[in-house]
Amino acid sequence: MNILEQAADAGADSALRSLPDWRPGDHVLRDAWFPVAHTADARRKPVLRLVHSLPYYIWLTDDGWRAESHHPANRTSKDRIFSYPIVERYGHVWVWYGENDNADPDLIPDVPFLRRDRPQPAHARGVNFFHCTYELVLENILDLTHIDFVHGSMTGAAEHAEEDNVTFQSTSETVTMIRTVKGRLTSRFQREVLGVEEKFQDQTVFTHIFIRSGVCFLHSHYSTAPSIPLMQSNTPESRTLTRANFAFGIEQTDNLQFRRAWPATAPIIAGQDESVLNPQNPRYFGRPPRRDRSTRFDSAGLHYRERQAELVARQKQGDFGYGRDYREGTDIASILKVKRMD
Repeated sequence: MNILEQAADAGADSALRSLPDWRPGDHVLRDAWFPVAHTADARRKPVLRLVHSLPYYIWLTDDGWRAESHHPANRTSKDRIFSYPIVERYGHVWVWYGENDNADPDLIPDVPFLRRDRPQPAHARGVNFFHCTYELVLENILDLTHIDFVHGSMTGAAEHAEEDNVTFQSTSETVTMIRTVKGRLTSRFQREVLGVEEKFQDQTVFTHIFIRSGVCFLHSHYSTAPSIPLMQSNTPESRTLTRANFAFGIEQTDNLQFRRAWPATAPIIAGQDESVLNPQNPRYFGRPPRRDRSTRFDSAGLHYRERQAELVARQKQGDFGYGRDYREGTDIASILKVKRMD
């Protein structure tokens, strides 16, 4: 019986009993690529980025990108300088956290709706911060109900929907959730900004997360409104701070007004998430382990906990490799229903 069946048949509390205590931030997953900066933010001079509290100074030289443990202008003869693998792709600078010899660029997540060799326009990219561990951010992204209660003004309410179904699938490194809603109430944003006149519409929400790096894709299809996919980095700078660089695939719609208006909502939506995430974070630190309580609607999040726990267990045993299902998984462009840009 899988975790979804457990949640549906016996309640999510039963599913939780089969998992280790959920302690976000207690274990650091290694050997992953992190998109720590937009390329435009790191070209002119070295910038500091953190991954699990490890400092990376990144900058562009005549010979290409550099990532090192010390600022090049502040080195002393006593400093031990560490260099890290670094790659420019999808308008981001990606650094490797883990053993340098394992840094295979083919492990960088495939982002089908962004151009491989070109950054997005300034209005379609940016950064937000969440004062919590990145595991909590990922769990929040997979949460079925928070969209309605936290972001209802942007996405519309689903409380009176004709149908509301959730499915999910996973590999050893990823979790994908698809939520299909028939008859969702049209949001205030869609009415006032896009001029959508229909009171109700159908919606399909796609969420795809990469467990080690925190990278996620978010996309919503509407029956009467345009949509734009989003890449969000969710890089764990520390146990109390997550950097969320984001880039919108604005080329996926011909609606020029929406191309401008929707990316501008990113700080608003992030602020709504921060108001939920920030109070949760300290509840997991410095206290005895205790079971969370969940409902059957948390099935995707529970599945993420299961997959994350499996990775933790493997790495504690010294296994940092990637399974074949990561490289040979299904076509994420087809799942997200987006056109490839490369």
